[in-house]
Formats: sequence, C-alpha cells, structure tokens
Amino acid sequence: MVTRRKVLKGLLGTALAGLSLGGYAGFVEPDLLLRVRHWALQPTLWPRGQKLRLVMVADLHAGVPNMSEARIAEVVAAANAQGGDLILLMGDYRATHPFQLRTVPIEVTAPILAGLQAALGVYAVLGNHDWWDDLAAVRARKGPTHSQTVLEAAGIAVLANRAVKVADRFWLAGLESQTALQIARGQRKNWTGMADLPGTLAQVTDAAPVILMAHEPDIFAQGTDRVALTLSGHTHGGQVRFGPWTPVVPSQFGGRYAYGWIREDGRDLVVSGGLGCSGLPVRFGSPPEITVVDLS
Repeated sequence: MVTRRKVLKGLLGTALAGLSLGGYAGFVEPDLLLRVRHWALQPTLWPRGQKLRLVMVADLHAGVPNMSEARIAEVVAAANAQGGDLILLMGDYRATHPFQLRTVPIEVTAPILAGLQAALGVYAVLGNHDWWDDLAAVRARKGPTHSQTVLEAAGIAVLANRAVKVADRFWLAGLESQTALQIARGQRKNWTGMADLPGTLAQVTDAAPVILMAHEPDIFAQGTDRVALTLSGHTHGGQVRFGPWTPVVPSQFGGRYAYGWIREDGRDLVVSGGLGCSGLPVRFGSPPEITVVDLS
C-alpha cells in the first residue's frame, strides 16, 4: 500500500540523488579528477618501427572554479610526467561561458604553460574560443589573435595554418579554428572558419609523414591521404556522457567524432576528451584528461 510517508520518502530520495549527481557533475568530476588516457596506434602512413609519443593538452578553458592557476599547473606537471616526445596544445585556452567566479586571462595561463617540456618541443593551435574572445581579430577576419601573440611571447610555437619539419623525421601541421567566425544571416547564425588545409599541406615539401593538429575534428571528414594522423579536441568528449551516448556534441557530424580513436577509410583520428568546461561548468561521464598517443 502506498502511503503518504512512502511518497515523501521517495521524493526526498529523488531530491537527494539529484543533489548528489549535480554536486558530482559540477564539482567532483570537472574540478578534482584528472586521468591520463592512452592510445597505441600504427597509422597506415606512419613508418613501422618509428616510435613517437604525443601528449595532448586540450580545451583548458581557464577560469575559476574549474580551471584555476593551480589546476593549470597540475595539468602541466602531469603532462610533463608522461615523457612525451611532443606536447601538443589543442586550443581553447580561454573560458568564455558566463558561469565563472573569476576569469584567468591568457596572460596568466601562457607563462604557466611555458613550463611544459618535451624532447622535440611544445606546439599549439588555436580554438574557436580563442577567436571569439578576440573581437578585433573576428572583425578583421584575420590573425594573429591575442592568444597567439601571448602564447608566442611565452615561447610556445603556434601553428596557425602552418607546417614545420620536426627532427627531420616528420611534419607537424596545425590549422586555425574551423568555427572561428560567426556570421549572422537572417535569423540564423552560421559559422565559418579560418582553417586552410590545402594551403597548410602545400608547405610540406617532401614525402615524410604528416601529423595534423586541428582543434575541431570535423576536418577529418574531408579526407586526405597525405596525413598520417589527425589530432583534435573541441568536443570535450561530449562533456556529458551516458556510456557511449552524448546528448550534445559541437560537431556537424553529431557523435561521429565525439571522442577517442576513430579510423575511417584507413585514416586515423584521435579526439581528446579535454580538460575544461564550456557552456555549463559541468562534466559527467567524461572526466578531464591528458591524452597520450603512442605511434609505432
């Protein structure tokens, strides 16, 4: 028999469960957890036996409470501890969502990131938020953005539609954001990007393999047999995940490139779950991560 007492107990239990879940998603997972996710790949176009460890640091979205200066320093220490040949910063250093107690400007973030150390160097690309937070660059529809200028002043190489030869063994190419600019057309908002994949690959002058850094993973759908491996962030793994299902993914392809290692038509993509929060300051089922990719 259902009594008033049982109904009240059920309602109370539901409310407490909701509060616990909200506390976990809003505080424990985004603020306290930090995992290292490893992927071991043998891309088709990568020379067999040529080992390379890549450490990806994606989507910091620096701002309090989720990504304070101390938290960024923790990320730097954890990334250095992975023994990467390269450390790759995948964009979105800024937090532009309204749910911040305090901003952490790029002028504060960049010197902390300058503590990253890897045998073959530290390289960065920019994300959409790094563009959106620079209205002058958006209006001019050209860089360098303020984030790029500050990162380079801190000694971090930014690949803005640029390719460089690393250790005379492979090329590292980095694209600008694919959703850098917001253009209003009628009642709809359309996104357009600053990424120039053909122009970037045109800088590759020999047959050495190419690793492509692209903040947003959607570029992978274009397909090119010149890139051995594409690395991306942007999606936060969905930020909220229920097993394999992600309700919201900032991609025109939905959950197709939401997270992890994806192989299509013999081509390889790794999408990092990232570290910070965007939109809402919550993460659930997608804990902050440093992503390590071992090639061989």
